[in-house]
Amino acid sequence: MKNILNPHAKDEAVLLENFRNIYGCYQNLLLAREKALDILGKGPECTPADLSCQIGTVIDSLNMISQQCSLDLKTRFQEIKNALTAPSGTPCTLSETLFRFESIPDQSPFPMKPIKNLSDLLNFSYELAVEEMFNLLDRFDPSWSKAIKVQTGIPINLHIINLGGGLVSETGKKLIKREEILSSPMTAMFKGMYFPGITWSGPIGVNLKGLMVIMAQSTSRPEEDFWDKTYALLSGEYMNYNSRLGYHYTSVDAYVCDNPLNNHIRFLFKGGAADDVRRARRARFIGAVLEEMGFEVFVQKDLVHSRLLGRDRGVTETNLDLIGRLMGCVRQRDMVMNDESVVSWHIEAFLRQNYTFEADR
Repeated sequence: MKNILNPHAKDEAVLLENFRNIYGCYQNLLLAREKALDILGKGPECTPADLSCQIGTVIDSLNMISQQCSLDLKTRFQEIKNALTAPSGTPCTLSETLFRFESIPDQSPFPMKPIKNLSDLLNFSYELAVEEMFNLLDRFDPSWSKAIKVQTGIPINLHIINLGGGLVSETGKKLIKREEILSSPMTAMFKGMYFPGITWSGPIGVNLKGLMVIMAQSTSRPEEDFWDKTYALLSGEYMNYNSRLGYHYTSVDAYVCDNPLNNHIRFLFKGGAADDVRRARRARFIGAVLEEMGFEVFVQKDLVHSRLLGRDRGVTETNLDLIGRLMGCVRQRDMVMNDESVVSWHIEAFLRQNYTFEADR
């Protein structure tokens, strides 16, 4: 899934600078979007020059993040910018012809929301940027970087790349304690990962048939795929977390701040050690739990793709806590998904906080 950087860029400083540049563009996009929406909210008092400036920043930031992948959107933004700066432009009542987006490819598994005005367009551009940030580590391979290892006490082999403000200090350190992490999304998710009753190792009561499946899978996969490193890109308000634990892969992209408009969680889960049917059942279990938590969810076979957008800080942090619990609970659970009744029981058990899935609880 990961693309190797060009040979000339295989340098720790270059990798970190690339990550920081992309995140810096993301922050600029958030700020420009907020200012543009504020200008639009003022109605007739809005200034075409100011609005044009903020839209220009959104254009530049989005296309820097997406590596010019949104050229159709860039063209449409430019049309709007030209309309705003024209002598006869009416900044708050632009022609609806500027908001026809049939030509823009929609790569998200979620339904595309209708775009009826400039506010919708700015929000759509933000969602495109979030999608790009969510897939950030698919574009870079940090395995050769000197990321800082975190002493977690659980088998996730966590390594941190600090984008700024994510750690207490990193000067000269090769190993840090998890208490030294300051990133709001990461600390919120840690609460769930270390919640009482959540276990990250040890047996789960797999029967003999399930054990044989695991053994068969282990002989057909490369050794490095089993305990790969977990990487997290962190800032004070942002987290991009990618982990391979056993035979499944999880990714969490989250932003937590005081402005609900900018907050989001995107969670992806895929894989497993069992057969296709059992992996798909575990995916449906995860998807159902996420829907109960208020996420938009897309499930296809053993893939779960979900998102939670625009909630306040407290709700966003609470859901990151629950994501942490869910990640710990689903470990090897595909092996026990013998039929659909087991799926339903696991959903109910998790929602009752029976995180060990004991039958008598």
